[in-house]
Amino acid sequence: MKYLPETLEQAHCSLLTVDAFDTLLLRKPISLEQRVVKTARLFCERLDLSPAELAPHALAQRRLQVEQLAHRARNVAARGEVRLESIAASLLELVHIDTAYVPEWIACELAVERECLLPNRPLIRVLEQLQARGFPIRVVSDTPLSADALRQLLIAVCPPGFRWHEVHTSADLQLTKRDGTIFAAVADAADVALSSIAHLGDDLVADWLMPRQCGMTAIRCPRSRLHATLMRANRVFARGQSRWQHWRRQRQQQHAAGNRPGTAAGMLGPDVLGPVFAEYCLRLHVYLQQTAAIEGSAVALFCARGGLGLETLYQCYAGQLPARADIRAEPLMISRLVAARDALVYGGAGIVAELEYAFDPWDVGPLARALSGTEMAPEGNYADVRAFVEALRAGREDRLYEQIVEQARRFREVWHAHTVGRQAVVLCDTGLYGTTFKMLRQSALAHESHCVQLARFDYKHLGREHFPALTGLLTERNGYKPGDAISSILAFWHLIETIVEPDLESVRRFDRRPDGTLVSNLESEGWQQKLTQMPNPRFEEIAQYIVRSAKQRTADASLGAFEQAARRLERDIMFPDRELVNRLAGLECSVDYGRDERISITARNCDRGNVWNRLRAAKHSLWPGGAAVRAFPHAHRLVQKTFRFGYTVKSWIR
Repeated sequence: MKYLPETLEQAHCSLLTVDAFDTLLLRKPISLEQRVVKTARLFCERLDLSPAELAPHALAQRRLQVEQLAHRARNVAARGEVRLESIAASLLELVHIDTAYVPEWIACELAVERECLLPNRPLIRVLEQLQARGFPIRVVSDTPLSADALRQLLIAVCPPGFRWHEVHTSADLQLTKRDGTIFAAVADAADVALSSIAHLGDDLVADWLMPRQCGMTAIRCPRSRLHATLMRANRVFARGQSRWQHWRRQRQQQHAAGNRPGTAAGMLGPDVLGPVFAEYCLRLHVYLQQTAAIEGSAVALFCARGGLGLETLYQCYAGQLPARADIRAEPLMISRLVAARDALVYGGAGIVAELEYAFDPWDVGPLARALSGTEMAPEGNYADVRAFVEALRAGREDRLYEQIVEQARRFREVWHAHTVGRQAVVLCDTGLYGTTFKMLRQSALAHESHCVQLARFDYKHLGREHFPALTGLLTERNGYKPGDAISSILAFWHLIETIVEPDLESVRRFDRRPDGTLVSNLESEGWQQKLTQMPNPRFEEIAQYIVRSAKQRTADASLGAFEQAARRLERDIMFPDRELVNRLAGLECSVDYGRDERISITARNCDRGNVWNRLRAAKHSLWPGGAAVRAFPHAHRLVQKTFRFGYTVKSWIR
């Protein structure tokens, strides 16, 4: 850093901004995971909470989870910044501790930070020389800490004689170094041109590339490779230690309660799917909280049909927590067909590929009837879907296109009625690929919206341009990965969907009532009562489980229940027995897109033909593990293990 004064003089700079962490304040090789565990332990000690009341390792795991969801919400918003106050408030609410203790949690985090920070004495000596010459210095940091909290750390860690002109944090300004917006705010506050500012920091993007793009002088001083290696090693150690403590705690609880692993016959009950949906509701609530904290008031739109069941479960969870005026949950009458119309009319480069994926590419009759919402047939003859879409957009099918445009306009009217006055829009769907959301983004209707699903999986391979704004709350993988238990739902996703789908039609068209309001075909007489009487008999038990779990104070209880349920779910999906398959044999899934066809989950012909035909049919069914039982009644275990080995190989290749 001895060259710093000369660099500033040569660049004709009149202000120096300095990064805080790993530049002015050097972190010891103690990972975030270990710091959070120490914070949780200190917080429990200060509140005199015993491990039986609140296990520190579980509280720390929830804290990390809340921060991860907060950063995801911030990245989708592409503006603003995560605040520690908001993270702490969400965390304490989850474990039913009064949010009046948020300052106490922050104080614990600052106390742990002080233990893990050292002053960068060589840099501080150079900065003190600059100060002696009257050169102004400001601290600029991307951090969830407020400026006051960062000042406390600077005063506690830096030598007593060191001073600075001002401290700016991204949490306070809701501007960041990662996108360069904070530098303009600092320049305005200092009344100095950006070209006259030099910035010093360790991060390649935030402290080097972005300042240079803003026309500033950038000086980078990264930490050593040894420090990065030690930090990674500490992170692995901290995670292993946390897992060990969590495992011991689970074993103790199971031993005390006399619990034993369930059988496959107990699947679909509150002890398996209850914790899975409860975890979804918990993470969704945190995501909505953090979105509202970053962007302002938010509306969660639950997409019909499966989303209507999800909304019912979420309301069961949210009803046990303090009401939020800045978060509203509402049903949205939409389907992939409705979104396809919007993309067709208002623009969408990928609409042809989506329609070819969903319909027979060479038979445009069913597609024309679905898009128009009528029994009208095309006037011309078209070889494939692409030619038909081109004819619609070119005006060669006026009668059909008029119907499609009218339905698209009506849906947009419905959309605007839900989103008016809300700064953030979050679509909540069942998953997996997010086709509905993708098409709404292509038509620019949802280009600034979020989308959250239970899981995210690129099974279509038609592009991932919408994935940065699409969050899978339980898992985000390209298929099931053995060892990651919850990812097993990707090998039998339709099980999850059938739990939350009500006995209602898919949304196909909108009609205008005499009073001018719009209503979809789904909203038939008594449709809301059908949401309280779901076809799946386990739905009510799952809802009751969610209500009970939302009232639990101990974070480790919900974590333990979810992880145990995920393992049992994985076992039953991948290695079901004959009893379970027989119970689910009649399960069918809708094709949707305005069609009434339904598909059996185990493929009706999987028990016919020679060995290779049966194996192929089982492998390509909606539930390969279950289809194996029907295709090979006496050798299904071998076939199931073969399928699992295939998933293992695929996970290595990916």
